[in-house]
Amino acid sequence: MPSRILARLAVVAVTLGLLTGAATAQEKWPSRPVTVIVPFAAGGNTDVMARIFAEQLTRRLGQQFVVENRPGAGGVNGLHATTRAAPDGYTVAVATSGGIAINPILIKDKIPYNVEKDFTYLYGMAAQPNIWLVNPSVPANTMAELIAWLKANPETPYATSGPGTTQHICGAMLEDAAGLKMTAVTYRASNLSIQDLIGGQIRLACDNFAVAYEQVKAGKLRAVSITSPGPYPLAKEIEPTAATLPGFELMPAFGWVGPANIPPDIVKKLIEELVAVGKIPEVRTALEKFGVLQTELPGPAYAEALAKERAGYARVIERAGIKVP
Repeated sequence: MPSRILARLAVVAVTLGLLTGAATAQEKWPSRPVTVIVPFAAGGNTDVMARIFAEQLTRRLGQQFVVENRPGAGGVNGLHATTRAAPDGYTVAVATSGGIAINPILIKDKIPYNVEKDFTYLYGMAAQPNIWLVNPSVPANTMAELIAWLKANPETPYATSGPGTTQHICGAMLEDAAGLKMTAVTYRASNLSIQDLIGGQIRLACDNFAVAYEQVKAGKLRAVSITSPGPYPLAKEIEPTAATLPGFELMPAFGWVGPANIPPDIVKKLIEELVAVGKIPEVRTALEKFGVLQTELPGPAYAEALAKERAGYARVIERAGIKVP
């Protein structure tokens, strides 16, 4: 009889030991390197911002946060890989509006994930507007003057990086808001369209702030307006489009996500650390150099902002009849 009792006690002790060990292991997150998936090639804005944060997270937590570039399909490939990772806090990703706000509307039958169910939303890191740009030969210094010129010159070509990109959506928004008809012209990359815009081969574009602003400051292009809801802190001299067309806002976002079902305590820790990194002065300075404005949205607030952003894109895409071949 005593031996049976001892045996049972031994089983209980082992079980408690295993449970305690599991709890301790969970409390120690991270106990090994964390993979940070960037769904674009190295060197772009998303990649650089991810590396800025990863470096600081490594310093703070004592484990490597290793950036892994998974480009392809406009960000879809990397985000799909994120949703398929183990939900243990050791795989996270930096997402953009394209992958989690535009593509789910534009190609909803083609993307292999559900943005409402397959992600844990951790932190809205930053956002940046687009700028309405013209070649200096265009007789427009304000959005009102640009609209008047476009009405006098229907079907004016404007540069985009393809159907459904923010450049294209920006143009569709202007057509809808001002009653215009323009012609979208696709370029393989923004740097190519900017070159043609400077050269006068094309005279109009609505490109992202980071790509365009240096050319504006150099006097090679003219900024007619900016798509932030109010004056943009990094370029207060540029009039918001909304000053002429109330409600006109386009602020593509960058943020941190993970697969669904990460344990709540790890989610809490990730959010706390990301928020803390976002407040480091050198991080703020580095992000400003890329023309992005910090949004600092922890988990639920980030998810809510994305839902609002998706709803706005859905209206524009439907009204404009934007389709991807």
